[in-house]
Amino acid sequence: MKMDKLPPECGAGARPTEVLQQFVGVFASRGMLNKTVRIKHRSRSYRISCSDRQFMAYRINDSCSSSHGVPGWGVCIVDHNQIIEDRAMSAFPSSEPSAGDWLLCIANGDFEVIAHASGEHDEG
Repeated sequence: MKMDKLPPECGAGARPTEVLQQFVGVFASRGMLNKTVRIKHRSRSYRISCSDRQFMAYRINDSCSSSHGVPGWGVCIVDHNQIIEDRAMSAFPSSEPSAGDWLLCIANGDFEVIAHASGEHDEG
């Protein structure tokens, strides 16, 4: 399910339920629905997952100098009621992808699978 641009229901002022439905469709088409996958996107590590209830992108802190209690943070959450993006939560400019950016990234395969939830490494 390759996309050249976002569907109209994912633009500014989009209803969260419609955006979540787009994520569900994209994840289902890639066989990733209801799975957690560790990926690399734009040289950063993330854990992404999607179910019929929620999409979440979680940035993994790759810094060895961070404390054990700070492994990462959620950068994008979409559920039936809300769309939460890092750029809206941060007091500082954010370079994290928006919900629309994530949708295009996943639909177009613009990421590298590092590991599946079971810890298996992707060979392809």
